[in-house]
Amino acid sequence: MAAPQADTILLPVDTGNLGKKVRTQTRVVGADTVHEHYFIRERKARVVSIYKLALVQATVQVAAQNGTTAVMLIGHMPASATTRAMRLRRILASSQHSTALATPTAPRLLARRFTSAAALSGALVAPTLGDSVRDAAPACLFSLVTTGVTVVHVGIGFGVASITQAITAVGAHSSPSMEMINNGDDEDEWQVFRPGEGFVVYQDVAGTTADTRKINLQISCDEIDIS
Repeated sequence: MAAPQADTILLPVDTGNLGKKVRTQTRVVGADTVHEHYFIRERKARVVSIYKLALVQATVQVAAQNGTTAVMLIGHMPASATTRAMRLRRILASSQHSTALATPTAPRLLARRFTSAAALSGALVAPTLGDSVRDAAPACLFSLVTTGVTVVHVGIGFGVASITQAITAVGAHSSPSMEMINNGDDEDEWQVFRPGEGFVVYQDVAGTTADTRKINLQISCDEIDIS
């Protein structure tokens, strides 16, 4: 039921106001278009693409990887992609083993930033878009090898995950699934990779000669407009 006119405040047209303007959000309620006055939460960046990768299962390496020429995964935003930046929303690492193990070593995965002026070019892995209509084709390149780039690490690692450790045939003392980056974190905490920047995930601690442990990597990313 409509409110009596006496209970309605009619604001004048705001044409001469040189101060702050009122911001509202408009939506349709029944037959009416209404203006809603409240705090409007919005993204801090304009997202142009959202996508994921679930990589083929990898085997724990006997020798430690160096993160420059030997990696589990590399992602690189080409220097030519001047209007885009990639954000890592999530890295999930899980590990498995199907036989009784003696594990005298404790291999792990490390995620680290790098820069490279040259573009990644070898054995590229195509991400899966979240929406084939809404999302633009990714500008960031991904691969299991570092062909084409000269990886120059920047700082220490920003994420780490241990790999399942078996004490006995039935025991384990580390989680088989670990978040290296959690997509539940505030977006200000996600790593951002601008043109010429990238990341590597690699096993920086050696495994064992007869190691049968397997690693599964999943990542979620988006790309934002920086033009």
